[in-house]
Amino acid sequence: MKIVNVQAQAISIPLPTPVADAVRLITHRDHLFVNVDTDEGISGMGFALGYDSSLAMISLIDTIYRPVLVGADAFATEHLWAEMYRQSIQAGRRGAALRAISAIDLALWDLRGKALGRPVMELLGVHQKRLRCYATGGYYREGQTVEDLVKEAGAVFEQGFTAIKLKVGKLSAAEDAARVGAVRKAFGDSVDILLDANGGWSSAPEAIRALRRLEEFNPYWIEEPVRADNLAAMARIAEATTIPVATGELEATRWAFAELVERRAAAILQPDATVCGGASEWLKIAHYAAALDIPVAPHYHWDYHTQLCAAIPNAIFIEYFLASSGVKMFDSIVANPLRPRDGWIEPRNLPGFGIELIEEEFARYRIA
Repeated sequence: MKIVNVQAQAISIPLPTPVADAVRLITHRDHLFVNVDTDEGISGMGFALGYDSSLAMISLIDTIYRPVLVGADAFATEHLWAEMYRQSIQAGRRGAALRAISAIDLALWDLRGKALGRPVMELLGVHQKRLRCYATGGYYREGQTVEDLVKEAGAVFEQGFTAIKLKVGKLSAAEDAARVGAVRKAFGDSVDILLDANGGWSSAPEAIRALRRLEEFNPYWIEEPVRADNLAAMARIAEATTIPVATGELEATRWAFAELVERRAAAILQPDATVCGGASEWLKIAHYAAALDIPVAPHYHWDYHTQLCAAIPNAIFIEYFLASSGVKMFDSIVANPLRPRDGWIEPRNLPGFGIELIEEEFARYRIA
């Protein structure tokens, strides 16, 4: 089965109301979409969150990746990944270049599943189909009070979730402790509270001081306490706090994750298949972690990660965004969105990744 065409497009979906994490204001979500067509009439689709680089990724696909792909065997995913990475290594070993490779690789896995009439998880070997979710929320919102945050958390738990992720790192340590403490006091120890600083603390000492104030609320983890590139600081924090450090959403390739582990900078790995290099690279990372009994809790995009986590033994969470949070609006273009039940989610049983788009909504948000 030969690849005959690779088409890349981009969309931008505005959020109903801007929200903020510790380091940036979020007003919209843009995505790169890639369709890979074959000479047998079977196509695969892949996508990646753009962070305003979707048009740059299209340019990379047009100039570097399409010439590698067209005419190639659509099942040769390992060879194609290595060649795309080799051809673009001067353009970027992470970031936009790897996100573009990720979308292409995911499209190839989607295509493979469709060609064989099986969901991706069954191509890999199913370990578990019922996966625990946490709901991501607790963003900083203009005018929001601590009481408002407690109400937001209550709405999450009323839907059956037993874990929620809250943002920290933007306010003072005392203010963040007040926010987290109020949620813990309101809902007790029967729920898990995960924390995400998005690299907001400027140094290991600042992060450690803040985390000392948060330890009493027994957080499940602290995600990205400092900038993702500062592994030395991440390792210092991991050693100094009782809260497990989770990171990896911005990392790309197996080599970066190996360094995270070797430097003891993370207790929980969070590879994102749309960032790290696609399903092919995500699986290498997850299996490496499994060999060391390191938990995996992938970042974002449950449409992909439910399939991939179903095939590994060390997945502990799927990240999920409630539509009511107004933070991740991707489901507004999906005809068959996945829905958790009582805090658990299951992958689709359709061929490939089984994602079906609402074409009218896709066209509505398309970037010319």
